[in-house]
Amino acid sequence: MFNNTRLAYISKSNSDLIKSYLIFWSLNNQFFSKIGTTLLQFFLKLNFPIKRVLKKTIFSQFCGGETLDECNKIVLNLSKYNIFSMPDFSVEGEESEKGFEDNMNKTIRIIDSIGKSKLPFYVVKLTGLISYDSLEKISNDKNSEFSKNEYLKLKNRLEKIILSAIENNVSLLIDAEESWIQDSIDYVSLDLMSKYNKKSVFLYLTFQCYRQGALDRIKNSFEISKKNNFKLGVKLVRGAYMEKERERALKLEYDSPIHESKINTDVEFNNSIEFCIKNLDNISMWIGSHNEDSFIRITSLMDKNKIMKDDKRVWFSQLYGMSENISFNLAKLGYNVVILIPFGPIKKTIPYLIRRAKENSSVKGQSSRQFLLVKNEIKRRKILTLI
Repeated sequence: MFNNTRLAYISKSNSDLIKSYLIFWSLNNQFFSKIGTTLLQFFLKLNFPIKRVLKKTIFSQFCGGETLDECNKIVLNLSKYNIFSMPDFSVEGEESEKGFEDNMNKTIRIIDSIGKSKLPFYVVKLTGLISYDSLEKISNDKNSEFSKNEYLKLKNRLEKIILSAIENNVSLLIDAEESWIQDSIDYVSLDLMSKYNKKSVFLYLTFQCYRQGALDRIKNSFEISKKNNFKLGVKLVRGAYMEKERERALKLEYDSPIHESKINTDVEFNNSIEFCIKNLDNISMWIGSHNEDSFIRITSLMDKNKIMKDDKRVWFSQLYGMSENISFNLAKLGYNVVILIPFGPIKKTIPYLIRRAKENSSVKGQSSRQFLLVKNEIKRRKILTLI
């Protein structure tokens, strides 16, 4: 189903393919990947002028540009193949009240812009609207005076963004964060869903299936939605903070919230998908994954439950620069596909790029599968005869 490399890389030039080949080759080698990310952090600390090199290599592989306008060429190109785009301003974390307000206003401007382009989704990281410290305190104690005040700040900022999204017919995905601040994110998301998801789903909450009990959280949120008469938006992913979670649990000597094996994570993910598919009357789902087996399972479940391929309650997504074989083949078959396109100033997107590199090298088979597919397409096109 996903081995058609001609279709997967139909939008890439020969030079784009060779660049992807070299990048995935390095990510596929844990030694080079680790050395590369270490050197990158070192050069940045010393303010080495490496922006030009980054922009032409790993940045252009996984990011759409430094500005929203720079993403437009990619957005238009993907639309030719019935693939929607979701630009994502990938600057992580803020530290000041001014920074939070600026982020809120910038998010509203981006939503206004993508609304004019009729793009269906935008993602919001709540760590751009309030501090990590505040989110942790809200998670631990929602009833203290400090937590109440910080919660209201967060809710007010997020609500302004939601109103802009509704006006522009853009649905919002509330991004997941680390486990120790996630409860506060769940709380405010469900609070606002109860107001804005009455007739249709505008807000989606992210559930990370590498965490133990993800399905239980979905079921609990579902019961809350039924009790309060609103529809639940579920963004389902495996997760993005595995290494950080394990390191913190080890350092602070508590049980890691992360599944001990990938098999357990896959079971959590697959069971969550099945639950959502069976409850589509009250749930809309947005599935972010690069796992081919998962999409074979999902499409089979949709067929079994007589769900149309283009049902707007089910969306599939991948990150830009990864798993084009999944995105392009699903779109060709008529499913709803969105590619998330990170953008932002190079220096400020470095944390995102480093995380991408670490995840690709730590998830067994991820970069090697990408590397093999690109290699096969290069051979098919007969670009290079030596690989």
